Amino acid sequence: MQQTRGRPRSFDRDEALRLAMQVFWNKGYEGTTMADLTAAIGVKAPSLYAAFGDKNALFREAIDFYSATTANGPINALKEGKGMREDLHNMLQASVALYADPANGKGCMVVVSAINCAPENAAHAEEMTVRRQKKRQELAKRFRKAQEQNELSADADIDGLADFYTAVLHGLSLSARDGVSCERLTGTICHAMKALDAVLIAPKKKRVVQ
Repeated sequence: MQQTRGRPRSFDRDEALRLAMQVFWNKGYEGTTMADLTAAIGVKAPSLYAAFGDKNALFREAIDFYSATTANGPINALKEGKGMREDLHNMLQASVALYADPANGKGCMVVVSAINCAPENAAHAEEMTVRRQKKRQELAKRFRKAQEQNELSADADIDGLADFYTAVLHGLSLSARDGVSCERLTGTICHAMKALDAVLIAPKKKRVVQ
C-alpha cells in the first residue's frame, strides 16, 4: 500500500483552526470529540492527526488562534490611549460584541471552554486560569497608567478595580452564554462604569482669558 505521509493537506490550516475553535468554544474541551472536529473541519481523522496531533494539541492551538485573532479586539481597545474612561468603555463594548455575536460561540472561549475538566485534563483548566489572570494584569496595568497620568485619584484601589472589571467581564461572558440579549449586556456596562467614574479626576477647564 502506498504511504500517504507527506501528501499535501486537502484543507487550509488556519481555516481548520478556526473551525476547531468554534467547536471547542461551543462544546467545551470535555464535550468535544474527535468526531465533532473531523465533521466540522471536513477531513478524516488521520488527516487531522497528521496536521495537529491529538485533541490536546489541537485545543491548545485553537486557544492560541482565538487569542491572536477573534479575541484581540477588546484588549486592543483598552490600549488605544483615548483616555481611561473611553478605553475601558470601548473594551467592555467590544467584549459584549464578541460574546454575543451569533457567528461565534457564546461568551468568552477562555472563560467557558475548560471550566470543568477531568483530572487528566487539568492542565487545560490551569492554562485558562493563567490566561484569565493575564487579562486582569492588563487591566491593572492600564489603571495604573491612568493613575500616573492623573486621570484617576491617587487613592484609587488599582487592584480592586482590576478585580472588579475582571469579574464584570466574566459575568458578561456567562450571561451571554445564558442567552442574555446584547442590549441587556450593554445596559450592564452602564452600571459597571460607575465604579470607574467614582475615582476619575475631572479634567480641568481651560481658563478663558478676558
